[in-house]
Amino acid sequence: MYHYLKVGGPLMWILLILSIISLAIIIERVLFFFLHERCLSKNFKSNIILAVSNNNLEKACLLCDDEKNTVGATIKEFLVRHNANGDFHHFDQLIKEIALERISPLEKRLYLLGIIAHTAPMIGLLGTVTGMIHAFTNLALLGAGDPKVVADGISEALLTTAAGLTIAIPAIVIYNLLNKRVEEVESDIDKITTNIINIIRKN
Repeated sequence: MYHYLKVGGPLMWILLILSIISLAIIIERVLFFFLHERCLSKNFKSNIILAVSNNNLEKACLLCDDEKNTVGATIKEFLVRHNANGDFHHFDQLIKEIALERISPLEKRLYLLGIIAHTAPMIGLLGTVTGMIHAFTNLALLGAGDPKVVADGISEALLTTAAGLTIAIPAIVIYNLLNKRVEEVESDIDKITTNIINIIRKN
């Protein structure tokens, strides 16, 4: 490892730090989603709408508790809090407030992963440029008789590029997968709460 860091030049140390941060974020976020964000049950939407239609808020809250995810927690909080204010015009604002608060933990540190995913290849490219400059500088000063003259610069260029891509590829994949999951949660909340609000207003 130290050999590659030495050959790759100072930018390899920056890439090493980024790789450690990226790996830590990926592990923490994947574990968080695995432990706290179960997929929505197949019949949850129809069951919760039926419970609200029958004005059985207690059963609706129990259904939300069974979900163990952000959608269930958001809808339960809305069902509990909407009774405190009977003004139907405030329901949309209430659900937006609750959803923003509940979804915030899902998005935690994802922006850092996105920054690393886009920055690592650029740093790798910068290492490529500086490595080639180093190689051609040695070539100009010492001539082309010895292949070792340019070997160090080329090694630096190739290593930083490879390191940057190695960091960026998994970071981009995980970043997009987790963002997609957050979008699905937001969509589920919006669809279900829209139905619930319409039912409450009709009742």
